[in-house]
Amino acid sequence: MYEKNINIIMGNQIATSYVRKRDCYNQLKGFMQHEYPGKICALYGLRRTGKTVMMYQYISELSDKDKEKTVYILCLRECDMLELRQAMEDLYDKGVRNFFLDEITEVTDFQKYTFSDYFAAKGAKIVIAGTDSLGIMLAQSDILYDRIQMIHTSYIPFAEFSKLIENDSVDEYIEYGGTLTKSPYKTLQASEEYQNTAIVGNILHSLEKSEDARRYGAAITELYEQNELKSVLNKMINKFSYYTTVKAVNKCFKSAPLYSTIHNIQEPSYVSLINTEEANQATKNALGIKDLDEMQTSLSKRHLDELKNYLLELELFLEIPSYISLNSGERSEDLEIFMQPGMIYAHSTALIKNLADDSMWKDTCGIADRNLFILRADHFVKGILLENIILAETYKTFQKIDLDRYYVSQLSITLRNNNQHVEADMILVDKQKGESYLFEVKYSNQIVIDQTKHLRNTDFLEYIDENFGKVKSRLVLYTGASSKQNDVLYLNAATYLKRLSIVSNTPRPEIKQLLNENCNTSKPNLKTTSRKKPRKL
Repeated sequence: MYEKNINIIMGNQIATSYVRKRDCYNQLKGFMQHEYPGKICALYGLRRTGKTVMMYQYISELSDKDKEKTVYILCLRECDMLELRQAMEDLYDKGVRNFFLDEITEVTDFQKYTFSDYFAAKGAKIVIAGTDSLGIMLAQSDILYDRIQMIHTSYIPFAEFSKLIENDSVDEYIEYGGTLTKSPYKTLQASEEYQNTAIVGNILHSLEKSEDARRYGAAITELYEQNELKSVLNKMINKFSYYTTVKAVNKCFKSAPLYSTIHNIQEPSYVSLINTEEANQATKNALGIKDLDEMQTSLSKRHLDELKNYLLELELFLEIPSYISLNSGERSEDLEIFMQPGMIYAHSTALIKNLADDSMWKDTCGIADRNLFILRADHFVKGILLENIILAETYKTFQKIDLDRYYVSQLSITLRNNNQHVEADMILVDKQKGESYLFEVKYSNQIVIDQTKHLRNTDFLEYIDENFGKVKSRLVLYTGASSKQNDVLYLNAATYLKRLSIVSNTPRPEIKQLLNENCNTSKPNLKTTSRKKPRKL
C-alpha cells in the first residue's frame, strides 16, 4: 500500500501558528487562485526557507469547503511515482482538487516522470516542494520544461528577515542570515551540517536521481564521482567576495577570513607571530577541505564555472559586473558574493576561536590580551559581510527596477595623474540622468572623519564625474543614527536596507526615496581618526 511511503493529511487537519508570511507568498496565492492550464507550481529553495510553512499557511486560510478538497502529501524515502500517482488518483476520485506535495525530490523517479498535464487537464492544482531543490531545477529543464511556475525561496533579504523574526538587528542578520531559524549557523558543526545537506547534498542527490547526470556537465560529475564536490564547494564558500574563484581554489587553502583579520590589525607583532599555516591547517581539517595536491581531478576553469552555475541556480552566489570606467567601457574583475552571510560568519567565527584556543596562542604568540584580538577580528569580519549584504541587495533591487538604467558595483582604482589609491565600497549610477552616488559602508555606530577620506578626495570626485556620471550625493552607511555632516549623509544601514525593499516595490521609484535626507542634522561627537590608541598586549 502506498501509505507506507507517503503521509497524507487532509486540508481540514492542517493548522499553523506562523502568521507572518514570506514576501513570495502572494505568488503562491496567485497561482492557486488563477488559471494556469497544464502547469504546476514549485516552491524552489534551500531547507529552512519557509516552503512547508507557506503550504500550511495557504491551506489553513481556505474555507472549510475548500479544505475538504485539499490535501498535503509528504513523500518519504523509497516512494516512487507509481505510488504517488495511485494515491492522487484515489484522492481525486474522492473530490480532492488541490494537491500540495512536499519533499517531492524523495520520490525515486521524480526526474523521469511528470503528472502535471494529466491532473491539470482534470482541473487539479498541484504545488510541489523538496529539500533537493536542484532536482526540481533539473526537472524543469527536462521533463517539465515550460509547464512549471517556479517560486524562489532561498534568497531572504534583510527587510524580509527582520519582518519575519521581528528584529531589526543587523548583527542578527549577519550571524544567521540565509535561513529563518538560528539553528543552522549557531555553531560550526551546525553550519557544516547545513552546508553539507542543504547545498552539497542537494547537488549530489539531484545528480544521483538524474537519469543521466553527465548531461548536466562532465566536469561537475568528475568531481562528484571522485567525492571531491564537498571539498571544492567548501573552498568556494570560504574564498568568498572579492577573490576570483579560479585563482583561489587552485592555490593551497588559506582562509580568507584569516587574512582579512591579519591585514586589519595595526600592531605588526600580530602578523609576525601568528602561525598562519597551523591555523589554516586546523580550519581546513574542521571544514573537511582538501588541498590541490590531495585531489585527483585538476581544478580547471571549466570545473569551477559549472559548479558556479549550480550555486547561481540555487541562488547562493551572485556575480556583479565591475567597471574601471563606465563611460569608456573599461572593465575590471567581476565581484563575487556568496549569499549566505550566516554561513560565512560561522566559518569565520570557527577560525577566530581556533586561533584563540590553539596552543600556539599560549606558547608562541605571547599575546596576553587575546580577547582584544578576537573582538577586533570579529568586528572586521562583520564589516566585510555588511558590505557584501548592502552591495548585493542594492544590486538586486536596481536590477529588478531597470537593469539597463542603473549600475551598481564597487570601485577601487589608482589614479594615474597622482598615483593615489582611492575606492568606494559601493557606487550607484543612474545612466539615464548621468548621476553617481558614492557610498562607504562601516560596521560602526560612530561618525569618524577618516570614514569619508575617499568621499572627500577632489581628484576621486573628478574621476567619477568624468567616468561614471556627476556625483550627486556621498553617503556613509553605518550602524548609528542617521545624520548629515559636511555634505556627507550618514544613513543607518538597517534603515537603508528596509528602504530598499520599499523602493523595489514602488512604481517608478526614484533614488531620492532611498536616500532621504530628512534626518537628524545635529552635531554628534566627532572623532578625528578611526585608530584607537594601541594597547599593550
